[in-house]
Amino acid sequence: MDITILIPIYNAEAYLSQCLNSIMSTQINLEIICLNDGSTDSSLDLIQEHAQKDSRIVVINKHNEGYGATLNKGIELARGRYIGVLEPDDYIEGEMYSNLFALAQIHDYPDVVKSSYWAVRDSESKKRHCSYWKRIKPATQPFLIGEAPLLMRYHPSIWSAIYRKSFLVDHDIRFKEVPGAGWVDNPFMAETLLKASSIAYTDKAYYCYRDNHTNSSTSEIADLRMPIDRWNEMTDIFEELDITNDEIMGIHAYRAFYNLEAARQSANFNETEWVKLAKNMMLRIDPQIVSSSPYISAHNKLLYEKVTGISLPRSSQIPYYFMFSKECLWKLKQVGFAECIGKLRP
Repeated sequence: MDITILIPIYNAEAYLSQCLNSIMSTQINLEIICLNDGSTDSSLDLIQEHAQKDSRIVVINKHNEGYGATLNKGIELARGRYIGVLEPDDYIEGEMYSNLFALAQIHDYPDVVKSSYWAVRDSESKKRHCSYWKRIKPATQPFLIGEAPLLMRYHPSIWSAIYRKSFLVDHDIRFKEVPGAGWVDNPFMAETLLKASSIAYTDKAYYCYRDNHTNSSTSEIADLRMPIDRWNEMTDIFEELDITNDEIMGIHAYRAFYNLEAARQSANFNETEWVKLAKNMMLRIDPQIVSSSPYISAHNKLLYEKVTGISLPRSSQIPYYFMFSKECLWKLKQVGFAECIGKLRP
């Protein structure tokens, strides 16, 4: 078996047929494990209907446990040499898995084979390239994450890749098991990319990600602790592996401020608790990294000093504004001026 595709399903009836139909033409030796996580809509009926038409589909019906536990069950059951994730409200174009497996063969079966992806919206006919398209330029293939750290800068996009199962098993890499989706793709992304001894990449985009789906895990945050917990779990991985690459650490520090801002938007936001949790996070970051990282704005440096009581070494903000300008120009080409300004976070 070449590849196992895991589809974690919870109340996805609106998009599920499109998702399943998009993978049916795949010619590679493939199994498709549809994991119904206690859906209360017609999702189970839909996947059973498709399974009757295609013997490659395996249906797992289970009580609701959440995204992480559901995918861990799939990893356990997978028979493929590689494992991929396809979310039920997304879809693929072309021979994504055949081509990624062919790339794996060319590069002697690396731990991770990663691709670009498309961001799509139901209200728009135009697809948009992901934020790292044409920006991943390692000197050689395969490579280590230190040669292409921008893969850790943007959306985790764990579904635009395939992972060698033996790599996941040997390194005991699994998803965090929390209620709902809970951003568990963040620590999974960090652990796979940081532990991988070989990564292959293509700028060819196949995966179509709905980035404005109101039921997605990023559309609403119920608990302010959730994004903070995920960042701390990622930091545990960084500390376990003794990561010292300044650019990677700078990106990780940037994600701390990003996650703190997400926590501010949570349904149960409480200023006192937020400040306490923020201080604990900030104290896990080397002040020199905060001071020197081109990904961290002056505003966030002041926030770091205010929350921790630590005075940062003075440093020029020119690298930050240079980075910010490059981001703005790239996004301007993709989405236009208004959305560009809205998406950029100082």
